[in-house]
Order: sequence, then C-alpha cells, then structure tokens
Amino acid sequence: MRRLRWVLAALAGLVVLIVVVGGVAFYVESQPSPHGQPVAVIVTPGESVSSIFDRLAQAKVVRSPFLFKAYSAIKGVGVIDAGVYFLRTNEGYARTLGRLTAGPSSLKLTVLPGMTVSTIASELKSIPGNSLSGSAFLRASTNLAVFHSPFLAHATSLQGLLYPDTYFVDPLGTAKELIQQMLNRSAQVFEADGLSPAGHYHSLSAAQVIVAASIAEKEANSATGFAKVARVILNRLAAGMPLQMDSTVRFATANYSNPITGAQLKDPSAYNTYSHTGLPPGPIGAVDSAGLMGVLHPQRGSWLYFVALRGHRHLSFFDTFGQQQAAISRYGVR
Repeated sequence: MRRLRWVLAALAGLVVLIVVVGGVAFYVESQPSPHGQPVAVIVTPGESVSSIFDRLAQAKVVRSPFLFKAYSAIKGVGVIDAGVYFLRTNEGYARTLGRLTAGPSSLKLTVLPGMTVSTIASELKSIPGNSLSGSAFLRASTNLAVFHSPFLAHATSLQGLLYPDTYFVDPLGTAKELIQQMLNRSAQVFEADGLSPAGHYHSLSAAQVIVAASIAEKEANSATGFAKVARVILNRLAAGMPLQMDSTVRFATANYSNPITGAQLKDPSAYNTYSHTGLPPGPIGAVDSAGLMGVLHPQRGSWLYFVALRGHRHLSFFDTFGQQQAAISRYGVR
C-alpha cells in the first residue's frame, strides 16, 4: 500500500512537472519577439485553418504550429478571410490571431497624374506582399482587345486611360481585372466632365483632347496652368506651328530626369513635337480631371510661348518669341 501511494505521488508530481514545463514552454513560445522581420502571408479562398496555421509556422510567424493551434482552440478562431496578411516573424500568438481575425490587409496602388503605363507597373511591383507582378501588368496592358471602354475605340495603347487614383489591389486577382478597374474609372470621370467619345472640342476629337491633356499635365503644375498650356497648344495647332513641348521629347526618349540633349530634340519619334507638327499619336501619361478640364475649357489668350522663369512660382506666357527671350534674359530659366 505504501509503495502504491509512493507511485501515485510520483505520477502526480510528474503530471505537475509536465503541466508546469508545458505552461512555461507555451508562454515562451507565445510571446512576440522584438526582432521580428516583416512577412506577407496570402490566404487563398477555401483554405483550411489547419493549412493556414501550418504555413504560418513555415513563414516563422509562429514557432510551433501545434501550440498555436492549441492556443487558437482555447481562444476561438472564426472565419479567416482570403487575402494578404502582413505579419512579422515570431509575432506572438495573441497578435497573430488578432491580425488574422481582423481580416486581410489592403494593398494600395496610387496612380499619379502623368504616370506612364510602365511607371504604374513599377509602382505595382514595389507594393509589399503583392502577388501581381509589374511584368504581368505590362503584358496584359498590350492586349487592348480584352478590355472595354468607350475611349478605347481610337486608342493604340492604354496610355492616358488608366485614371490617376488610389486603387485597392486584390492580391488574388489578375492584372486584367485591375486594368479594367482603372479604365472604368477614367471613363466615369471623363464622361462626368463632359467628354463624349464621339464628340469634338475646339477642333479636337475626344482622343486628341486626352492627348493634349496629357501634355498639359506634364508641362504645368496647377489647374490654371493646365488651362493656359492648353490654350498655347490650341493656338500653335491653329497656326500650323510645331508644339515643341519638352515633355513629348522626354516621353519619346525615356529621358525623364536628365537635361534634354540636342540629339534628343531631333529624335524622329512621332511623339517628338519638335520633329513633327500636330499632336503626338497618343497620350504621354495618365490624365486626371484637372488636366482634362484645362483642355475642355482653356483660358482665353493669344499666347504661343511659355517658360518657367527663375524666381517665378508659375509658368509665364508670351505672345511672341521675342517677349519670351527678353524675359529669359532678365530672370533666367529655373
């Protein structure tokens, strides 16, 4: 009997030891690390909770999938929605479970006025945790036949038709879906601003209005500037003069930051408005409402020239070349 009591006491002690050691291990494993590295975990539609937890362990978000499953069973875990979750290695059980139950993170893509299709693709590539590659976006953008927009009828590319805005990117979606969303947004805004795909405005077709607006977006930095640059464009077109806009040379030569060279001013590209009269064959960047309205409602004036003068906040506009050169001699160019 005495031996039996000894055995039972030993077993009870062993159980207590196991519980204590297990509790300590559970506590240690569940604590967040101050040195965790950011990781992104994508949950696919219909994926089981067990599979998600196993991948959390593979990504080193949790150290022990078994203990994390036990913790989640105690705390209770609801539905984990599909999407991308931004976590950290050794996140800690409470934080990890909290982030999972809070829902997926939002992937934001911000398209700014003047951005080209390739620039948008680069921005898409730089979003952490995003599974849509920039190369996939560029490939999809070349197949105009799969997209729908009333402004695509006379377009040769998507340039200028991907509306500047902030978009929530579905990491499980496709590049085609994202592009179509941008096209829908541009069509919505353009039509709300009064641009009809079949209309004509100041002797320009709707497609040409978008081209002119894309140049104004690049040349000016304010709504007033857009309207004045648009007037210069219209006046030069009416006079049969080449537009001679530096922004078109930069687009033609992909020189967006360095000084424009003499050779680049003579580049034979159809987009170079120094080498060719008239508007380029397509837009040179993303067009927003402000740029579009500048062309639809240009400011009255007889200007043919403009320049950014040193010490002047806004562009300065002139009727003659001589007036422009006199101003440059006095103030210099910024």
